This record gives sequence, structure tokens and C-alpha cells, in this order.
Amino acid sequence: MVRAVVAGFATIDYVVQVEGVFTGRGTRLMREAAWPRAGGAALYASAALAKAGVAAAPLTWVGDDADGTAYREACVSQEGVAVMGGAPSTRCLLIYNADGTYGCLLRPGPAALTDAQLRLAAEAEWLVIAAGPPDITARLLDLESPRLVWIAKDDPACFPLDLVARLTARAEVIFCNAGERAWLEGGRTAPKPVGQILFETRGAGGVHIETAGEVFGLSVTPLSVDDATGAGDTFAGAALAALIAGDPPRVAAEAGIAAAGALLAARPSCT
Repeated sequence: MVRAVVAGFATIDYVVQVEGVFTGRGTRLMREAAWPRAGGAALYASAALAKAGVAAAPLTWVGDDADGTAYREACVSQEGVAVMGGAPSTRCLLIYNADGTYGCLLRPGPAALTDAQLRLAAEAEWLVIAAGPPDITARLLDLESPRLVWIAKDDPACFPLDLVARLTARAEVIFCNAGERAWLEGGRTAPKPVGQILFETRGAGGVHIETAGEVFGLSVTPLSVDDATGAGDTFAGAALAALIAGDPPRVAAEAGIAAAGALLAARPSCT
């Protein structure tokens, strides 16, 4: 049985680093960091869960094309991956500037919640919501049985205010980064649920954790990387796996830091 289902977009990522800052005008020299690579929170988080011993599956959608085949081959489980005919898979061009900032160009692919996916989510112990189509997220939130986790993303197209309110009011565990925290708290319309655990990643500044009235932080060893794609989602998957195993939030955060660090350390140009 799949214990954790991670719902969100599937992407085929084309990652480049440019010299200086790409403003959308003129020409910059670039280097391909990943060309191409399966990506998206559903893939990274489910992979981290599975690596930690939790049966997990991404719940997502791909086209009936070569990109879709490549994505499915990269998944820890294909049970929740729906193949949509007649449209290409989602492609994402990630442009990293020399200062570490980045921009994203997205060509969306198809997405439609299937009956099989709905059953898979309903039967899972944990439902992890990542960026995806808001109408599908709303339908998944109507399920009452799974325990809910939110990998937040400040993207109004995926998380309009009504969904932010529902997610902040119900999620047992929330993952966000420092830049998303104000947006997340601004979307709350109800008091924080008792026992809600929040992990706020702060890049080289470490991880901030809030749980049961306790607030603390953990430091990290800074890494210099050209391509940090998937680090936050990997952190979320590994930390959640530790929580599922019964570990306290501090130990869960340590597991997430280790998993994200291992992902980045395995990439070229990490120093």
C-alpha cells in the first residue's frame, strides 16, 4: 500500500546558468546544468520519502510523448502518474543567474484528475499537496481521510487565497521558504491548528522550525551550487519520512538537511 501520495505538476526541466544576470534582452553565455531532467515537487519529494523507506508515489500528469516516458522512468512509482493523450508533457526552462537568482519559463502540459488517482489519494495515509492545478487541489482537499501536508509555493495560479486558507487551517505539516512565509501567514483566516509543524528553510541561514509552542533553528553547511532545483522538495520528503517514522521535528529537520545536502553535493560545480 502507498503510504504517502505527493500531488503536483510533473516537469521536464532544462536548467542553464548564465553569466551575469539575464534580463530578457541581449545575449548571455550559458552553460547547461541539466538538459533535460525530470523534475517537480511530486518527483523530488516522493523520491526522498521512498529513499527513507516510506512507500510513496507522485500523483501527477504527463503527455503521451518521449518526455512523459522519461518522467515515468524517473519515478519511484508510476501508480499515480496519469498519461494524457493528445498533448505534450510540461517543460520548464530554469535560468539561473550568476548571483543565484533564477527565472522560469513554463510550457504547461495536460492535467485531469482520474478516478484511479482519486482512489490512490483517498487510500493513502498521507496526502502531500505541492504546486498543481487549483481545481484538482480543491478536489483532493475534499478527501477527509488522509493526513495533510503542504509544500507551499507563493504562486497564486496554483494556490489562490481560498486554497491557502484551507491548507493553513488543515495541514499537519507545512514546508515553506523564508520568502514565502509572509504570504503564507497572510492567507490564514483561522487560528493555527494545535500541533501544526512548520519548517521554514532559509538557504544558507539554516532551517527555522515551529512546533507545539516551541521555536528553534538549525544551521546548515553552506554549499555553492549552480543548480539548487529540488533541494526544498527533497528536504520536505526526507523530513516528512522522519516524522512518519515517529521522530521529533528536530530530528526530521536534520534528516531533511542531510537529504537536500546530498542532492546538491551530487551535482556538478558544488563546492
